[in-house]
Amino acid sequence: MSDLVSHLPGFGAGLFLARVLGEWAGLPGAWAAILLSLAIGLVGSRLFARRPLGTTWPLLILFAYVIYPEPDWSLAAFVFVVCLVALGLNRLSVRQSARFATGDKVLILFGAVIAAGFFLLYLATLAPDVLPADSGELQVVAAQLGVAHPPGFPLYVMMAHAFTRVLASLSPAYAVNVFSAVTSALTLAIVFLTCRALSTRYLTGVLAVVVLGTSATFWSQATTANVRSLTGLFTALIVLTLVRFRRSAQANDGQRADRWLGLMALFMGLGLTHHVSLLFLAAVGLAYVLLADRTLLRSPRRWLRPLLLGLAGLLPLLYLPLRAGADVRGASPGLATISGFLEHVLATGFRGDLFYFISAADLWQRLLVMVNVTTFQFVPVVLVGGIAGLIWLLLHDRLSAFLLGGTFALYLIVAATYRAPQTVEYMIPAYIVGAILTGNATRFLPDRTPNVQLAGGVAIAIVSMVIVGALSQFERNITASGARHEATDARDTAGRLLSEAPPNSTILAHWHWATPLWYLQEVEGARPDLDVRFVFPDGESYALTWERRAKEAFAAGRPVITTWVPASPIDDLPVPEPIGEGQLYPQTTRSSLPEDFIQVNQLSGEQVEILGYKLDHPTMLTPGEEFVITVAWRPGAGFQDPSGLFVHLTGPDAVIYGQDDRPAHSSGAVTLTEFRVTPRPETPVGELTVQFGVAAEADQRVPLTKVSVKPSRTSLVTRNPVNRLLLDSSDQRLIGYDWDHTLADRSRLYLHWQSDDGTYSTQVIDDEAIESPELPAYRGPWGVPVTRWEFPRGRDGGHYVPFGQGIVWTGETLNGLTLSPGQSFVVDQELRSSRPINRDHVVSVRLIGLEPESDQWAWWDLQDSIPAMGAIPTLKWIRGTFVRSPHRLTVDEAATPEQELTGALTLYDAFTNRPLPILDDRITDVNPWIPLCTARVGE
Repeated sequence: MSDLVSHLPGFGAGLFLARVLGEWAGLPGAWAAILLSLAIGLVGSRLFARRPLGTTWPLLILFAYVIYPEPDWSLAAFVFVVCLVALGLNRLSVRQSARFATGDKVLILFGAVIAAGFFLLYLATLAPDVLPADSGELQVVAAQLGVAHPPGFPLYVMMAHAFTRVLASLSPAYAVNVFSAVTSALTLAIVFLTCRALSTRYLTGVLAVVVLGTSATFWSQATTANVRSLTGLFTALIVLTLVRFRRSAQANDGQRADRWLGLMALFMGLGLTHHVSLLFLAAVGLAYVLLADRTLLRSPRRWLRPLLLGLAGLLPLLYLPLRAGADVRGASPGLATISGFLEHVLATGFRGDLFYFISAADLWQRLLVMVNVTTFQFVPVVLVGGIAGLIWLLLHDRLSAFLLGGTFALYLIVAATYRAPQTVEYMIPAYIVGAILTGNATRFLPDRTPNVQLAGGVAIAIVSMVIVGALSQFERNITASGARHEATDARDTAGRLLSEAPPNSTILAHWHWATPLWYLQEVEGARPDLDVRFVFPDGESYALTWERRAKEAFAAGRPVITTWVPASPIDDLPVPEPIGEGQLYPQTTRSSLPEDFIQVNQLSGEQVEILGYKLDHPTMLTPGEEFVITVAWRPGAGFQDPSGLFVHLTGPDAVIYGQDDRPAHSSGAVTLTEFRVTPRPETPVGELTVQFGVAAEADQRVPLTKVSVKPSRTSLVTRNPVNRLLLDSSDQRLIGYDWDHTLADRSRLYLHWQSDDGTYSTQVIDDEAIESPELPAYRGPWGVPVTRWEFPRGRDGGHYVPFGQGIVWTGETLNGLTLSPGQSFVVDQELRSSRPINRDHVVSVRLIGLEPESDQWAWWDLQDSIPAMGAIPTLKWIRGTFVRSPHRLTVDEAATPEQELTGALTLYDAFTNRPLPILDDRITDVNPWIPLCTARVGE
């Protein structure tokens, strides 16, 4: 029996190799797969049977792909690399010690190498320019030595300003971005040193650094201007000093322990100066100190020096009153008063957001959201490593488990109850201690032994998966980096508003766009004639605030530009014109075609005379990519104000592949109306026609221009990844499929294809055609030809509806629910993204009570929110993002028994109010929202 077992690793390796070769080259039939597998399997078993099972057992891991039912080269690669890593770790455990003793100088050198390596990675993926929102504000105040929004971040501003001086040859915006890369790289070095203080294994620290350094939010913050990177550095410094304090106390080296205690207090003071959220780490840290050295309670003199150093760490706060009278962004005379200073430093305006989600029902949902937050950062197998590391510490070092596990748990609870769209960023301290916990999973690895036992083998296999999972985060999370995410979007958008604004205009902007506008104006000196104002919420509905501010600015006699687009025209203001992503309210009526428009001069029936158009996007498009066309027109003899105008994108087959419908108002003369059209995923490659028309005369569409559609370089996200290479076309493979059953009695199957040239396409099959798709044979498992196509996962249920910007809805509906009047319930929505998102979209879910035997609404309950209860805004989304967004709805108290209920889901841009287009013509032909099916009110 033992002789047979010794042949298994080699036989498994042979089967794995045979399967990979078969799927790569293709085989004529099952008989060939059997013969090839037996031949290579027997050779492998003979080859490795001569070696001890204790050295070859990691080859058994390859069986994971041998038995997998689908061809999947990414899984095969993952299993193969896990096997290689396991072989290496096993060899370390069997042949030599996995522990290394080194001096402090060598450790510091190793940490410096790690910091340098990640700094180069962050520099290569650094955001190259000015950024929006808080990042843009930090770039402005750092360049000017100004004052940021509460709590002010004075230490950050001074340090970032120093970088703008040292890197004077670079733009201030870029220099501030570099500051984040430096602090993040230093954080990783400190994390490595902390792991080495906890463990004698180098691997512990290296794994922790890779896990943290490639996590989504940490990488994002490392490559953009932000305060989180410095928060992370202070977190790492505080944890390191706490661990070293305990080690010194255990060695009865009181003098060194006191030095570490003093450094800890200094870093805590500086950290609290920077961001008050580090107070939670300080609370856990102080408890840890008292547990690590209980003699401190009997030695009050030992607290004097740390207390003084902690107070010294608060000195940067003096920056705020010292800059109160300066003529710079954010400075205010109130900062020189005690009340104004405390209000700013303590950020009292945000106090209502802390511990906001405290009801049992909401807290439970938020805790589930926090699971989503962690999987947004790390691949799931890395989280398994974090749990394993915590278990090891609980078994062998409970005080370290208290420090690391307690810090993670405390920040998770605080973030879960905190109402802020930066939840993923507030968790930075938790990510740091979580990465250290993951590194400690390597401590389960067996020490030098002549033969690895079962427990040691399991530990090696798990740690190997964690290591490979951590390495895979490089590819998964690279689109979180500033260069791949924000890039030059802020300059492109804000710069266009500045360049196209009429002289002496007033620009009313969301915070997102106000800060890059300020940077371009105040730091680079662009368009000093313009007045840029931030429109902040003012105790009324935000829409009313925008309307009031726009009217006030327009009444002052200046042209007004707003980055907000109202749902309906504003009384007493002219019909606006599009300008970039905003709109312009001109003081004078337009009487001629703009110079950069292409002249047309053609009638669309009796209602509209088309004067010209302008394409604001290259004419070479890809499916799912929005293009913008602005049409200049004036009313005809039969025009009725308002009228429904539309733009269609049609193929040679006369099928509409994209459209945008607008209720347009006439300015009385030349009116400019902007249309945003997104070609659906199934749009064919080739030349398409852009056609304009009026809803009342839809049969009289006017062709305006042609656009070309090319294959996409980005695939839609799929719930069912596969790898099926067609036999008759070796350059085409199916990489995924998805079912949609959103509409009653309708089914749709999406097939996602990839070509060898790296381009992607999506095929749509509807209803009866699904039963007999005309698809050629493909290479199945082991490369055996398969003629019968099966798409089992999701065939009987589930949803898949593409939106614009690469977002796909796969959420939950109301089907089958029986509800009572006044009942509150949660309906889960799931959203996925195939690309980074740079706009802030709101998920709008509406519960609707219908009139008897009618589709008219009797009542409704509306719940709009940033995705994941505000925790993961779309502005943070990267390629491959999955977000669970729970929405709590309530049945109206007046609901009647047997009343039919339905629901509606839309996504809209929080900045412009524009709805995100639904790219399913079956749905949009009926309603401009996704129907959430039906439920009813019980007796």
